[in-house]
Amino acid sequence: MPRAVPDPDAKAPAARRYLHGAAWSALNAVAGALLPLGIFVVFARSLPAAEIGVVALAVAATEVIKAFGLPGLYEALLQQKEDRQRCAETALACLLLGGAALFGLHLLLTPLLVRLVPDVGQAWLAIAVTGLRIPLDLAALQPQAALAERLSFRRLALRSVMATTGAGAIGLGLLFAGQPLAGLVVYQLALSVLLLLLTAAGTGILARPRLHRDCLRRLWPEAGRASAVRLVAAVNNYLDQVLVAGLLGSLLLAYYNLAKRIETILIAAAASFSSILFQPVFARRMAGGDAEGLRRGLAVLTATCGLATAVVVATHLRLITLVFGPAWTEAAPIAACLALGGFARALGSVHGSLLSVSGRNRQLLRVSLGSATSGLVLVALLAPVSLVLCSAALAARSVGSTGAMAWLTRHDLPGIGRAYVAEVGLPFGLMLAGAWGGAALADRVLAGGVAGSGLLAGLLALAAAGVAAAGLLLAYFGLRLLRQRRRLARGGTAATA
Repeated sequence: MPRAVPDPDAKAPAARRYLHGAAWSALNAVAGALLPLGIFVVFARSLPAAEIGVVALAVAATEVIKAFGLPGLYEALLQQKEDRQRCAETALACLLLGGAALFGLHLLLTPLLVRLVPDVGQAWLAIAVTGLRIPLDLAALQPQAALAERLSFRRLALRSVMATTGAGAIGLGLLFAGQPLAGLVVYQLALSVLLLLLTAAGTGILARPRLHRDCLRRLWPEAGRASAVRLVAAVNNYLDQVLVAGLLGSLLLAYYNLAKRIETILIAAAASFSSILFQPVFARRMAGGDAEGLRRGLAVLTATCGLATAVVVATHLRLITLVFGPAWTEAAPIAACLALGGFARALGSVHGSLLSVSGRNRQLLRVSLGSATSGLVLVALLAPVSLVLCSAALAARSVGSTGAMAWLTRHDLPGIGRAYVAEVGLPFGLMLAGAWGGAALADRVLAGGVAGSGLLAGLLALAAAGVAAAGLLLAYFGLRLLRQRRRLARGGTAATA
C-alpha cells in the first residue's frame, strides 16, 4: 500500500487546529460559492434557458439516485475507533458496487426524464452522460472520510477549489469552441472526476475494495440511517426541481433553478464547514466541546452565509438582472425567498453535524423526512399558483426544520435561545439593515450623476450594500470581543486582590 503523506494540520494544537479548519473551510466555502456561480453566469448568458433546465434536471436526478448508494458509510467510517483499514475496504467495495448499479438504473430512467423536456433535442444525451457522476462521487467518499478523520483541513479545502477551477476551464473551453450545452455537461462530469483524483492522489488513503462481513455488520446500522438522512436531503434539495419540470416545463424550471442555485450555494458553503470542520471536531466528543462547537458554528455561518443572504435579500432584483441579464428578472423574488431558506438550512447543518456523528441519525432522519415531505407537498400545491408564493412557503419550512434540529441539541447547548439571539438574530438583523441602507445610500449619491444608471451604478450599489453589511457585522463582533476582554480583565484584577 502506498505510504501516506503526513498532513501538517494533524500536528497543530487543538485550538490552532480549529482555527486552521475554520480558515480552510471559509476559503473552500467562498471559492465553492463564487467559482461555480461565475461559471454558471457565463453559461446562463450563452445558453437558452430551456437547455439550462435540461442540465438542472439531469443533475437533480443523479443527486437523488446517488443517495441510494449508501453514502452514509462516510459518517459510519468517522465513528469507527478500531479496525479502520478493513472497514475502509468494506465501505469502498459497497460504494463501488452501489455506484455501478445506480448508473445502470439512471440509464434506464433516462427516457422517462427526457419526456419532461421534449423541447430540447439533445436532452437524452446530456441526461445520460451526467449519470456518470453517480459512481465517481460515491467512490470519493471513502478517501474523504480518511482525510476528515485526520483533520486534513487544507487538503479537503484545496481539492474542491482545484476541482472546480479545472472543471470550469474544461467546460468553458468547450463553450468558447461553440459547444455550450456539451460544455455545461462536461463541466459537471469533470468536477466529479477531479474531486475523486484530488482526494485520493498522492495520499495513500484509497483503500483496496474488499468486503468483510464483520465490518459490514458493524457499519450497517449507522450507515443505513445516515444514508437515509442523505437521501431525504437529496430529495429536499433536488426532487422539487424534477416536480417543477413536470408541472411547469423547462423554461420555468430554469427560473426556479437559478433561484435554487442561490439556496444551494449557501447550503454548499455550510456543507463545506460541516465536512471539513464540524463533523470531524464533533466526532472526537471532547468534554464540553459540543456547546462551544455549536456556538462557534452558528457564529461562523452567520458571518459567511448570513452576510451573503443579507445582500441577496436587500438587492435581489438588481443583483439578478445585473449578473444574469434582464431575461432572468422573474427569478429575482424567488431567489430572495430561497436565499432566506438556504440560510436557515445552513444554520441547521451545525446541529445536523453534531447529530450525525453522535449516534442520533434516527432523530435527524425524522426531522429531514418531515422537511422533505412538506417541501414536496408545498411545491405540488403552490408552484402552479405562484413560484414566489411557493418559495416563500419553502423558506418558512426551512426555518421550522432548523428549529426542530436546534431543539434536538438543546441539551448540548444550554441556553440555546440566547445563543441564537447573540450569534444569529442580532448580527443578521444588523447586516440586513446595513445592506438595505448601503444600497439606498449609493442610489441617492449616484442619482443624477454620470454613474446614476447602468452597469457601474449597479456594481457600486451592490458593493455599498456588501460593505455596509460587513462593517456592521465586524462592529458587532468587535464590541462583543471588547466586552469579553474587559470582563476577563476585571476578573483577573479581582482574583489578584
